[in-house]
Amino acid sequence: MINKILSNTALLVVDMQNGFLSESGGMSKLGFDSSLLQKAIPGCIKLVKVARESDTPVIFTKYLYEKDFRDGGMQVEEIFPGIKDVALCAKGSFDAEIIEDLRPANEEIIIEKNRPSSFYSTRLEAYLRSQKISNLVICGVTTNICVETTARDSAQRDFGTYVVSNAVAEVDDFRHETSLKALEHMFAKIVSVEDIQETWLKKNS
Repeated sequence: MINKILSNTALLVVDMQNGFLSESGGMSKLGFDSSLLQKAIPGCIKLVKVARESDTPVIFTKYLYEKDFRDGGMQVEEIFPGIKDVALCAKGSFDAEIIEDLRPANEEIIIEKNRPSSFYSTRLEAYLRSQKISNLVICGVTTNICVETTARDSAQRDFGTYVVSNAVAEVDDFRHETSLKALEHMFAKIVSVEDIQETWLKKNS
């Protein structure tokens, strides 16, 4: 059990969208195997369920670009122009929506972003501070891009940062494992779905 996250803690579900997880989404169109990212789904479902049962706030993020990708920056224009070609996560598209199995409840917060970090140019930090949240449990995709960048930014802001190893996923096993090792070295505690379930279920006992 992780006593520190019994209170003042939120679950952050990162970018669990059709664009990354659906076989007809943009990532699949770019040639990536979406089934590798789908490995995060069961763990995320369990975490959202136990968070709701224990009255732990759940926050979702959505990676979104303008339809013409004018906000894509170097990532879209130079590093990975294929994103624009397949309209990955364009606003208003199928890609942009959170998968059906993780549909946010009406009262749950959705943070929209157009960069890997869930903190960069978003209202996330202001919301966390306003709710007196000091710890974040992070799940979602992809491990070494949006999850890792968010976790690093969380740690830099002195939030207790917990990354759930069996509820995050990457399209490459080496990058997944390397990312978790890098985070564990300085930025986050690496935990399991079972660790979180055991802890949050204690809140109701």
